[in-house]
Amino acid sequence: MKLTAGFRRNGLTRRQLLVTGAGGVLWSAMPHLVSRAHAEASQPPSVEAAKAEGPVVVWHADQEADVVEFLRIFKEKTGVDAVQQRLLPGAALPKLEAEFRAGQTTGDVYITSDSGIMENLRLQNRLLRYIPKDIDAYAPEYRSAEPGYWTTYYVNVGPMMYDPRYVKKEIAPKTWTDLLDPQWKGQIGFQNSAAGTSYGFWFAMKDVLPKDFWDNLGKNNPRAYASSTQISQDIERGDLKIGGRVSIFQYVKSVRKKQSVEAVFPEIGVPAVNQVIGIFGTTKRPNASKIFTEFMLSKEGQYLWNNIQGSYSARKDIHIEHLPDINTLRLRLPVDF
Repeated sequence: MKLTAGFRRNGLTRRQLLVTGAGGVLWSAMPHLVSRAHAEASQPPSVEAAKAEGPVVVWHADQEADVVEFLRIFKEKTGVDAVQQRLLPGAALPKLEAEFRAGQTTGDVYITSDSGIMENLRLQNRLLRYIPKDIDAYAPEYRSAEPGYWTTYYVNVGPMMYDPRYVKKEIAPKTWTDLLDPQWKGQIGFQNSAAGTSYGFWFAMKDVLPKDFWDNLGKNNPRAYASSTQISQDIERGDLKIGGRVSIFQYVKSVRKKQSVEAVFPEIGVPAVNQVIGIFGTTKRPNASKIFTEFMLSKEGQYLWNNIQGSYSARKDIHIEHLPDINTLRLRLPVDF
C-alpha cells in the first residue's frame, strides 16, 4: 500500500479550511472545561460501572443497519448496552457546537468520516484521552499524534464504480479524467457536501489532478446523492452509469448479493479517508465509552465491524473477503495534521 500525505502542519491546513467551510460556526466558541471527564481519562474502565451508567450513545455517519448489528454484538460480548444516532458531519457540526456551549454532549463516542474535525476537537481539549490495549496495532498515520485521542476504525477507500450490464468495460472510465468525457454528462454520481468523504476526495486529489478538473467535471452535471447507498442502488437499476467516488464497502455488499459491479482504482491514486473514533470529554458514560472504544479497536472488534460493513481495517492482521488487496492500491490518504 502506497500512502500519500494529504494534510500538513504548516500553512493552510485542513482545520483552517474546515473553519471556512463550516462558516466558523463550530470553532467560534471557547471550549468548555471538561475536568471531570479528563480526570477519569487515566482510569481503567469498569464493566459494572459501565452497566450502571446506562447505554453508551454512539454518534456516527455509517450505514445504520451495520452499526445496529455491531452494537448488538458488542452488548452480547461485553454486557454493556449501546445506542446509536446517525449524523453526517454537516449535521453533526452545529449540533456539537450547541451542545458544547451548554457544557454537555448527548453523545459519548463519536465515529466520523472527518478526521480533521476530530483533530480540531483534540486541539480544543474536547476529547477524553483513552489509550486502548491494541494501540500499537495502528500505524502512526492511523491515529492521533499523541495516541489515545482518536484512532482509525476503518479506512474508507473511494474507487469509481459501474455495472457492466449498462456500461461496457472497454468504454468505462479507467482514470479520473475519463469522467470529463461528455458521454457521461448527467450520469456521474457523488455524495453531497455534507459527507466528509466528499471533502476528502477533493482534498486528497486536488494537487494530483489538473487544476481545471473540478470546473470541467461540473460541466458534466454530476448528480448529488445523500449517501453512497443511493448511488449504488441507482447504478444497480441502471439509472446512473458511473459512481464517481463510492465507498468501497458498497462494492463488497454488491458482490455478496451476487450483483454485477466493477470497481475502478486509477493508478494515479484512489482517495481514502480515515474513519476515526474518539470519546467526547463531556461524556456522562466514561466507562462504557472506553469499553466500546476498546472493543471496536481490538482484533476481534475490527474483524466484526469490517466484516459486517465490508471495509478495510487499519490493522494489518485483518483481512475481509472480496476486498482487493490494499497493498496493491495507491491510496491518497491524509497522513499528517
